Amino acid sequence: MLVLRCTHRLLYRLGPPVADPPESTTVLGDWYAKPFSVGRKPFVLMISGTTRIAVVVPGRGSAHLIATFLSGLADLLARLAVPTQVIEREMAASQEVVLAETDSRSLLGTLNDFATISGIRLAEKPDTALVDLSVWLSRTPVAPLGYRYPADAARELFGLAPDSIAVSTSDSSSRSGRVL
Repeated sequence: MLVLRCTHRLLYRLGPPVADPPESTTVLGDWYAKPFSVGRKPFVLMISGTTRIAVVVPGRGSAHLIATFLSGLADLLARLAVPTQVIEREMAASQEVVLAETDSRSLLGTLNDFATISGIRLAEKPDTALVDLSVWLSRTPVAPLGYRYPADAARELFGLAPDSIAVSTSDSSSRSGRVL
């Protein structure tokens, strides 16, 4: 079971939250989500509460948001060189999703920072693939992790070495991160 903790604006579109959500059974824990826009294009940014890896998905079609998120997460994990069988286990554990309200100001801060830099990145390079943007964000050091990369924290959580070379991307600028 995956708990998706959404901002009020996103919950308005997706439906009411569970008052007392159960604990996530996924390795990556609860996920936090917020919508943002670039011009007239809507997006949804989601980050793992444990590692702060980021998944950016199109914001239209809230009926398919969960499926789109899970597909984006699988793509991101593959780009982070997580083994296929590990990805499959995480996807299987994520099939049941419960909506809840956000409960962490720190994670909201990371969501806001990532949404801002995502908006700037997409405005500068509108043809950026969302999986490339997700990899780039996951290679951005964040203060709550001791200025470590969320990608490395995720790899460690899956029992893998935090190896920046293992991150495969077609966007060479994803290796340079901004300190948040």
